[in-house]
Amino acid sequence: MARRKPGAVVLRREDDGRILCECCLLADSMWRRMRGLLGRSELPQGEGLVLRPAWSVHTFFMRFPIDVVFVDGDQVVVKIAPELGRWRTATCRGARDVVELAAGECARRGLAVGDRITWAARPENPPVAAENGRVPDENGNGRPTRVLLGTRDDHFLRLARFLLTRDDVEVESTKRIASAVDLVERHQPDVVVIDATDALGDAARAVAALEALHREVGVVIVCDGDPPRWTTGLKVTEKWAALETLPNDVRLLAEEAKAAS
Repeated sequence: MARRKPGAVVLRREDDGRILCECCLLADSMWRRMRGLLGRSELPQGEGLVLRPAWSVHTFFMRFPIDVVFVDGDQVVVKIAPELGRWRTATCRGARDVVELAAGECARRGLAVGDRITWAARPENPPVAAENGRVPDENGNGRPTRVLLGTRDDHFLRLARFLLTRDDVEVESTKRIASAVDLVERHQPDVVVIDATDALGDAARAVAALEALHREVGVVIVCDGDPPRWTTGLKVTEKWAALETLPNDVRLLAEEAKAAS
């Protein structure tokens, strides 16, 4: 298994939660995208590089072939260029991200066009205190708090993920708000954060299902603009204001949920 590096994310297939890459480094600046994998002698299995934003890549001056995966704005795989050799190019104008994996990884992991992927952020730093983003397990030991972020807003997702992982919180994400309940059963988060902006109906159904089936999970509802009227009595917070206290709110909800279980 690939060794995790600071700032890396885990690539999963959303439908079944299967890990597709254990250690994906994010190249989200011009310099990082230009450098890419240049200078490296190999790309081990389980490691990858995410170019964002990008819809075209080349393998000029590289020393080894790679699998190239093009992902659109809904996190759906729209094209795969398997085992792209040296001195080649690959493009896909509908893509927003490009994932570079070791040659043969797509076939080995069963990644195919049409799969929806999700990023699981991992904390960069070890925990500094038992109460810092951690909840006790059944043996009394601390484990990282797990959060599921349901939002269609990439900017909000990036900021929330940064703030939470900095506080030693493990983060899964989805753009399909209605699928939050299924993902709760699969990943067992302590807290679910749902962005109701532009997804009011899906958010309401997800909240109702979580209250009925997973009352042990804390729920945070955020919304950009006028908050919706909830019959559940859950507080709806303006989402940009919510970022100011999100790590602390998540920690308190996780502790409350654990104490009530």
